Amino acid sequence: MLAIWKWKAVDEQGNQHQGIWVEKDRKNVILYLRKQQLYPFKIKRSFVATVVNFFYSVNEKLYWANTARKFSLLLDAGMPILTVLDIIKDKETNPVLKSQWQKVIFKLKSGEDLSNSFIDFSPKPGPFIESMLKTGERTGTLSLSFRDIAEQLEEEHFFEQKIKSVLFYPLLLFSICLLEIYVLSIVVIPMYQNLFADLNIELPIVTQLLFIVGAFAPYLLLSLVVIVVIAGIFKRINLLNIFGTKKILKYKDLLQFCTLLERLLNAGISLLDSLQVLEKVCKEKRTLQLVSQLKQAIREGKSVASVILADTFFPVETGKMLAIAEESGKLNQMLGHIASIFRKELDQELKNHSKILEPILVLGMAGLIGIVAIGVLLPIFDISVYIK
Repeated sequence: MLAIWKWKAVDEQGNQHQGIWVEKDRKNVILYLRKQQLYPFKIKRSFVATVVNFFYSVNEKLYWANTARKFSLLLDAGMPILTVLDIIKDKETNPVLKSQWQKVIFKLKSGEDLSNSFIDFSPKPGPFIESMLKTGERTGTLSLSFRDIAEQLEEEHFFEQKIKSVLFYPLLLFSICLLEIYVLSIVVIPMYQNLFADLNIELPIVTQLLFIVGAFAPYLLLSLVVIVVIAGIFKRINLLNIFGTKKILKYKDLLQFCTLLERLLNAGISLLDSLQVLEKVCKEKRTLQLVSQLKQAIREGKSVASVILADTFFPVETGKMLAIAEESGKLNQMLGHIASIFRKELDQELKNHSKILEPILVLGMAGLIGIVAIGVLLPIFDISVYIK
């Protein structure tokens, strides 16, 4: 684990310097300072800063999207890479991240490649960024690589946030519904049950069923929550699928697969190497299975289209489009076209999801209250009729 070290040192002229450095151990901090022709007289591990940084939350995808966008714009303006790094470091407000940018600059000045300079960086760039940077350095298109990185991560972050926002209101309604069931079953229903028992009246069938269900509801509810949580922890089910998002998640995974593969191929990375990057980036089991099948097919000399056409993950139409593109040598262009189709489909599914799920949950809540009201009011009406 990386730790945060505070240091004080003097240079050859006797001037004092101080700062912080992110490293695994004290020895590496001394090595860095000596290479800077600084002589440390105090190096102390900052336990508080290390703990705070451990809990400091940074959205990795958004951070690298914004950083890559800055790199692209500044490199397009004709600035040298070291000048760009200095600007990014100076603009950084987090002292730990600022220290890490200083470390990248130090490594680059020591002769390391830019892609290798980010090895110990936190948040980690990840395999996609590393592959794009290596290719950009090799081909002299670093600015273009950073632009592609920014566009890819920005789109992924955009759809992730959109999915969360679409699910927030249904999740809130669902939580309220569960709370409503719990309160009714332990407060409202027992209160009326005791009242009707004292009156010693014959209860309608609806009311009897309501009291029976109400007696078991808290235990059923608790069991359901425990099962769902345990299943979610052990990844037996995707909790998001409870809200009917299976199709949304499928289009999201297909979009990520196509856009990543297109950008990696456009960067000049071979198909097999691109798939190896995808294997490290993609998290969904279904996507990883497809990537594994494609890698095996390429090693055996088979076509990409043959695997995709035989797989149910891709829609049949897009599989046929890829088959034609592969024969004509335009696989990356077709991937971009198919990605735009999935992008529209995903956007439409998100809109449809909001229109359908929210009214269903609202009606469910209203129906639940209505059933309880009917079950409670029927005996009261019977009593009023009997009194008359």
